[in-house]
Amino acid sequence: MTSHIGSRIKTWASYLRGVYEYNVLGRFRTVPLRGLVIDVTYRCNSRCLMCSIWKSPPQAELTTAQFDAVLSDPLFRTVERLMISGGEPTLRSDLLELVTVFLKRMPSLAALSLITNGLAPERVVAVYGDIARLCAERGIRLSISVSLDGIGEVHDQMRGIPGAFARVTQTLEGLGKLREQYGFYLGVGCVVCHLNLHHLPELEEWCRQRNLDLGHQLVGFHETYVDNLAQRDQLEFAEDDKPALYALLARLSANQSLRNPMACYWRDMLEMYSQGQARQSPCAFLVDSMVLDATGNVRLCETAENLGNCLDSGSCSSLYYGQKARAMRQALASGPCRTCNSGCMVNIAWRKDLFKYLRFLRQGD
Repeated sequence: MTSHIGSRIKTWASYLRGVYEYNVLGRFRTVPLRGLVIDVTYRCNSRCLMCSIWKSPPQAELTTAQFDAVLSDPLFRTVERLMISGGEPTLRSDLLELVTVFLKRMPSLAALSLITNGLAPERVVAVYGDIARLCAERGIRLSISVSLDGIGEVHDQMRGIPGAFARVTQTLEGLGKLREQYGFYLGVGCVVCHLNLHHLPELEEWCRQRNLDLGHQLVGFHETYVDNLAQRDQLEFAEDDKPALYALLARLSANQSLRNPMACYWRDMLEMYSQGQARQSPCAFLVDSMVLDATGNVRLCETAENLGNCLDSGSCSSLYYGQKARAMRQALASGPCRTCNSGCMVNIAWRKDLFKYLRFLRQGD
């Protein structure tokens, strides 16, 4: 109980400091790094239609020792939120050792998020169970999201793997037992596109029956990271999809309040898709977050161009605080960010950009 109360106090203290950093400090200089995504590998055992990472040629990945050296940079001492992604993270045989290094090098870390496609149930449950134990011992909030885009053949088609749904079901069952032991958050993440939009009610009911939160992400198209422009015609919402899409967004945007920032994000998406309005939701990656990948490349967000490689530049600090990053933040804010549909860390950003949050809520009254 004491640990839980202390965690909540730290969380709200972070939000209050974030209000200052987003609205005052950030106007004059770059804010210290608070949020970090680490893509620990580009290897993937899925064949997703909406992502081409699995087509990436083999690359030399940073070893555990190299990650340890890179993260010794003082930049990472202020990181409070870490998301481990890929590729499929569990394809790294040293993932537990990597997480141990991450926790050591990020003394301010309060929350860790793990993503998995769930296609290797025994491996996922074993390694994520070890990580859950590690987080519980250190008082770090753990969230695990398993990718699931539909029931049965719908998911198998989108992930390009026959029997994928059965494997994910097994993974969720195993993680569910671990959740009872360690008390972490367990949810399902769904990429919404033309192929599964009309099948979502079945998925939602399936998740409700198993006490699993369902997170939605509208499909996005980028030439970087997921590199899926060639699949756009197959995945993009058609004209006939619009009534169902707008109904989904309206439902997700219900119950907007200070306690429900994601509802504001979904209202923003509804206005962007139905009325062509520019995005209003704040983005943590424009203020206090970044991405570090398995090869040492640094990006402001998953879809932005590389700022450089920390092995070549000497440190991640020089890239995060450098002139190129400052110019890129300005260019992104006035360009691609105005039509970006990514919801990554948006709940954190809304709370920190408090005054904008309050104005947006009033607009919806």
